[in-house]
Amino acid sequence: MLMKLIDRYIFTQFLVPLVYCLITFSMLFVIVDLFDHLSDFIEARTPLAQVALYYIFVMPTLLIYIAPISLLLGLLYSLWQLSRHNELTALRASGISFYRITVPIMLVGLFMSLSISALQETVAPRATHWAWQFINQQKKGGKVSMNQASDLPFKNEEAHRIWNIRKYDLATHDMQGVKVVQQRKDGSDLEIVRAEEARYFDGKWWLFNVSIQKYDFYNNPIGAPTREPLRQMAEWDEAPEDFMHEVTSMEFLSARDLWRFVAARKNLSDKRRAQILVDMHARLAMPWTCLVVTIFGIPFGVRTARKGALAGIISALLTFFFFYFLMTFGQWLGKNQFVEPAASAWMPNVFFLLAGILLMFRTR
Repeated sequence: MLMKLIDRYIFTQFLVPLVYCLITFSMLFVIVDLFDHLSDFIEARTPLAQVALYYIFVMPTLLIYIAPISLLLGLLYSLWQLSRHNELTALRASGISFYRITVPIMLVGLFMSLSISALQETVAPRATHWAWQFINQQKKGGKVSMNQASDLPFKNEEAHRIWNIRKYDLATHDMQGVKVVQQRKDGSDLEIVRAEEARYFDGKWWLFNVSIQKYDFYNNPIGAPTREPLRQMAEWDEAPEDFMHEVTSMEFLSARDLWRFVAARKNLSDKRRAQILVDMHARLAMPWTCLVVTIFGIPFGVRTARKGALAGIISALLTFFFFYFLMTFGQWLGKNQFVEPAASAWMPNVFFLLAGILLMFRTR
């Protein structure tokens, strides 16, 4: 019962400054970004509700950058408060180990890492893409219409199929004006399939008002095209996600999408493959910065708490400058093939994790 009360107290002492830091950094971003895009919103006469929606969509991606620094600053402040009132000393003098005291803080760091990892693989990519399209639409002074892609090409290298889609609905994945060229392994056309519409049901593509023209080895048509009102293309293994990769830029794809992109393209150059894999591992590594920062920040905060809050803030900012320097430098090494993609992306986390464990061991 006593430990539950202590855990609740430490959790509250840590959570309050953490929430304040998250809100403060979010507001600072909104203010800076609003100054940058305010003229676009005014010229496009963007409704206030859509402007608010834009900033809501930006937040999932913004969280990955502001959460670690907010965790560290909130942690340093809470530890400074506990040290200033000699509460840490009293807890340790009563026989509670230093590691047990830090359990509530560790759980917050773990929760933040898991939450941001889930956001990065689900909500954040599409939300960021929507926000990017929204800003481009405002700069053009037009209405927001971002549910369709036009003249979309796609090549399935493994299956030797080339798609051309006149209109692709990003929400329902319905297609209009579909042309699919099925090639032989030597590159000659086997058949060309045209359809007015295509829809994805139960893992298969269904074509409406279909026309199929066969070709010989010399690309000459064989007879007249066959026509069908409806046809299931059971042999086609393309999924809607494959087409989304063509619609969105690499920066708007999740780690899973980047892996699928690389796996589907065997002809990528070694350098291009390395660049994409570095981005993929960076997306996987960044959310775990929250937990790493927590492990590093606990002993670091105990040491800086004796020097005052200002010294802790300065130390936190310098720590993050160094962290992002390592992150940028590591990704540069990976994209230029000096180190493996996984090592380049995880290097800052590993460095600070080891430093945190060493400091934790010395602080106990």
